[in-house]
Amino acid sequence: MSDIRSIEDFYENLGLPEACALGKRLYKKQFYEHGQLGAADKKAFVEDIEGIDWAYTLKPSTINIPKLEDDTHEYLEIAVLQVMLSAIERCTRIAAVIQKAIPYPLLIVFVRGNGLAISAADKRINRADANKIVVENIYDTGWIDISAASAEQQAFLSDLRVSNFSFRNLYAFYQDAVARIIALNCARHSGRYEPPSRKTMPKADRLEALRQMEKLHQERAEVRNKLKKEKNLGTQVSLNTRIKQLSDRIETIRSDI
Repeated sequence: MSDIRSIEDFYENLGLPEACALGKRLYKKQFYEHGQLGAADKKAFVEDIEGIDWAYTLKPSTINIPKLEDDTHEYLEIAVLQVMLSAIERCTRIAAVIQKAIPYPLLIVFVRGNGLAISAADKRINRADANKIVVENIYDTGWIDISAASAEQQAFLSDLRVSNFSFRNLYAFYQDAVARIIALNCARHSGRYEPPSRKTMPKADRLEALRQMEKLHQERAEVRNKLKKEKNLGTQVSLNTRIKQLSDRIETIRSDI
């Protein structure tokens, strides 16, 4: 499928086997009781969420991919949740709550109208307590209006397809989804979506480069604000020099990611 213009197109392109379909409703109360929600998080759940469905479950018996279980990771199954929203402003906050509340790997598809956002997270076993899971990193695509998606977003949506992922084990499969979210976030800076491959940076390097670029953008914005207020000519020259250095570094990283 070349162009994805609706939520139905998105799922069709994703290409999950019918055996993975679950369609089980999850209730907000389950998160209130087990997620230890603060007042702001509970408010977001109450006001913004219309419904939560456990849409698909991916495990050896439904998708024929081996599990992975070792001292660090426990990837026995992957859940795909669909969360229907009435408002999107607190989507990132809601994603973090759900990722922390459910211990196994999740792909969360947030939906409102013809828009979606996808959340994933790196999780590992707590070394101090093997019965607990630690959320290390949370990744999200940002909000995508499918009916008006950019070329980079369309390329990402088309590339987010089960047949493109590793079937070595569930961990490798999930990491391929994460790598594509990182690639989309890189595309916001580079202007091109480059799917993970042997030609692109490894996932960890790409993520680190992305974080560096975001820090550089933040520092450059702060220096520019200082420059606007600065009256001393010598300091103005120094600030302009720093802006040039930061811009050069940003461009170097942009060409690599």
